[in-house]
Formats: sequence, structure tokens, C-alpha cells
Amino acid sequence: MILTQCPSCRTLFKVDSKALEACGGAVRCGQCAAVFQADVYRLEGDVIADPGRSPTRTWPLAIAALLLAGALGVQGLYAARAALARRALTRPVVEALCRAVPCDLAHPAALDRFHLRAARVTQGTGGVLRIRAQLRNAAGFRQSLPFLEVTLRSARGRVIARAHFPARVFLRHLRPTLAPGETAAVHLDLHVPARATSWQLALLAAPKR
Repeated sequence: MILTQCPSCRTLFKVDSKALEACGGAVRCGQCAAVFQADVYRLEGDVIADPGRSPTRTWPLAIAALLLAGALGVQGLYAARAALARRALTRPVVEALCRAVPCDLAHPAALDRFHLRAARVTQGTGGVLRIRAQLRNAAGFRQSLPFLEVTLRSARGRVIARAHFPARVFLRHLRPTLAPGETAAVHLDLHVPARATSWQLALLAAPKR
């Protein structure tokens, strides 16, 4: 038996000497399927009998380690994107990451800092419910927009319907985020059942499934 090493993937394995003679010294690596001369790449102790090539190559491992570290770093940023988006210093980094990956910042970092102001809900002819309001970001940082939840109730207080709307549906002029202190006009018309006598508005980070 001789110990040889695949020059392509550096896998070590033993080869039977008689079998090696029968095939003229050529073997196929079971790891990467490369064909090479086993006696040329035979190992003698810690030295590889491979003229003109160094015994080991460390740079591929170093590159792989750097790539792995970079991938883990990106994954860490992605997982913590909502928390990092709260900070003015790291918000541009998160936004750049979400443009490159891509990802989104669909969940507001501080939902309680969004306020519906001057809300007016009127019921017109034909069962149309008109919702008008101003959505304000009272946080000290830019935020992605929340969902708007509309709940309809009967005269006895029973829930008739509940629906969730993303910003692209209820904003009069769509924008991806709101800056600190910025407001956006809420403009939503809904066809509702005649038995709906009351309604309730709420803001959600994301509707429950």
C-alpha cells in the first residue's frame, strides 16, 4: 500500500501497490474524480513527491475563511437590520445592504412612534367608507411604513370584517419610508356592508397570519 494525495482537492488515501501496477499508476480521486499518477503524488512522511509544487497551499484556505467571515457578517447585519435601522449611524449601511441583497425593512423599528392624526372616517353613498388621515413618524429616526388595519363592527359590536392594507394601498403618495417628524396623507376608500355601523383603525408592523 502507498499513501498518495490528489493534486486537485488534496484528499489523502491509500492505494494498493499491485492494483496501481495493473493500471499503470493512474488513479481516480474518489472525492473530486480527478485522474492523476499516484506514484508521482506519493507521500513520503510529511513531504509530497510533487516536483515544482509546494507541499501545501494555505492561500485557498485563507480566502475561504475570509469569504466565510464576510458571509457571516452579512447574515448578522441582515438578522439585526430592524434594530440597526433605528440608529442614524447604521441606517445607511442597512439600506445599502437591502439594496444589494435585496431585502426589506417591512417591519417598523418603533411602531408606537407612528401616529394617525386628524383622522376622518365618513360613510358615503353606495356603501363607500372614506378614510382620510395624516400618518406621522414621531420617532427620531427614519422608519419603514406600517400596515393599516380596518375593523368593521355591527350595531351590536360584533366584528363583521377586518382587513389589512400595506402602504402602497392607503398612502396617497407612496414612499418607502418616513423621516423623523415627516407626515404622509392616508387616503383609502372601501366598499363596506350596510350593516357595518362602526369602525376602528389601527397600525400594525405586519398582519398576523
